[in-house]
Amino acid sequence: MTDDTPPVRDASGRFVKRATETVNALSRTSDEGIHPMAKVLFGWTEAKGIGTILLCLTGLLSVLLILADLLVDRHETINAAGVFGFYGLFGFAALGFVLLAGWPLGSLLRRGEDYYGDGNTSPADIDPETAEPDPGNGKSGGGA
Repeated sequence: MTDDTPPVRDASGRFVKRATETVNALSRTSDEGIHPMAKVLFGWTEAKGIGTILLCLTGLLSVLLILADLLVDRHETINAAGVFGFYGLFGFAALGFVLLAGWPLGSLLRRGEDYYGDGNTSPADIDPETAEPDPGNGKSGGGA
């Protein structure tokens, strides 16, 4: 990329050519803390009323799929699968089962809140005098 314009200083005081600054702007996080590519990809989610639009689109898609269920000629080996709306109800029941099964499984696998000890105390095997870093050189204090 060629840019014969004289270099200028950017916001941080560096000398940068304007074309380079334009290209590099896509890789810098703004003052708001939002990456420019995040704005490109997900900026549409900030539009007013987007939640309502997505809900309506999801409902419309659901109604269309239920109506399409009437047009499909199935040759099921299990009689219950031939019932109108079976797959939707079966999927909803399976989702409910998975969500409800996560609750007791989480209780079984989750560690207690005090697993790592009290947050305000040091572990018993660390000498409190040598545990604090020395603010002068960034190394741990203590021995020679």
